[in-house]
Amino acid sequence: MSEEYSSEVSAHYAAYRPPLHQIILNEMVVTGDVFNIGLDIGCGTGVSTQALSQYCHHVHGVEPSAAMIAQARTTETISYHLGCGENLPIKDKSIDVVSFAGSLSYAKSDALLCELARVCKSKATVLVYDFEVQLGDVLTWLGVKTYSSNTNYDHTVNFSDCSAFHEEQVTADTINLRLTSAQLAHVLFSSIRRYALLVEHFGEQSTFDFVREKLNAAGDTHTVSINIYYSKYKVRA
Repeated sequence: MSEEYSSEVSAHYAAYRPPLHQIILNEMVVTGDVFNIGLDIGCGTGVSTQALSQYCHHVHGVEPSAAMIAQARTTETISYHLGCGENLPIKDKSIDVVSFAGSLSYAKSDALLCELARVCKSKATVLVYDFEVQLGDVLTWLGVKTYSSNTNYDHTVNFSDCSAFHEEQVTADTINLRLTSAQLAHVLFSSIRRYALLVEHFGEQSTFDFVREKLNAAGDTHTVSINIYYSKYKVRA
């Protein structure tokens, strides 16, 4: 199932993501701070990398999924690399700031910690953040039956239990965003699990267009609640 839908899901993921990356980073990065070289681990389609690039002269995005990274747009200040946190294609002691946007739950390991120690400069900044868009009510309104997930994914995972980092900030909050029908539809279709449920319920023909129009019939915009989690660290010298 994941192979069948991965390219379609990646396209929806790239088409629209709520501006949460910038909103959260603005809460963690001091106004005026500019880093030389940044690293975004588990960068997906590059949305989080683009957000981090606002604070860096250059950013490297690293992503294990070829389908995701194929959607990323390279610029003069952003480079993308196929790879993972346990074997980073990055030079030793070259990184000033690292970000994990919804990727640390997958990436956290002893091997990752060793790689961070290798590539990060002394006292480099580490930013960990994630968000959880509350879509259960929307799916119920659409008539889509959801099932409890047995995933071990943890939105709150961070580095507070790691002695290699000095904790500077840990925050959990809830915010509300207004989305258009098209934006909300892209968010709904941007996960393999929800994509499969929507196709199962509505059929494979023009599923996205049907869901978008159904949402549009309910109103031009929709309020969505989002749980956000973020933490900031310094690499110990």
